[in-house]
Amino acid sequence: MAKIVCLCSLVTQKEIDALLKKGAVSVKEIQQHTGAGTTCGRCLPELDDIVARYQKEKPKDQQKKLDLGF
Repeated sequence: MAKIVCLCSLVTQKEIDALLKKGAVSVKEIQQHTGAGTTCGRCLPELDDIVARYQKEKPKDQQKKLDLGF
């Protein structure tokens, strides 16, 4: 069973990880897609930590993608 990060919106770590892998780069984007952190705010510090940890751990080639259009 996946860990629940946001009890108010029943958002799991697995859902957050999936959004980050799809390109979400901020807590605000996670909030918009899941509702996590938008009710009581108790999970916001953990959401911040998850996003920061993901940004730190993802491969360098994914950190700065630049679409040159050709």
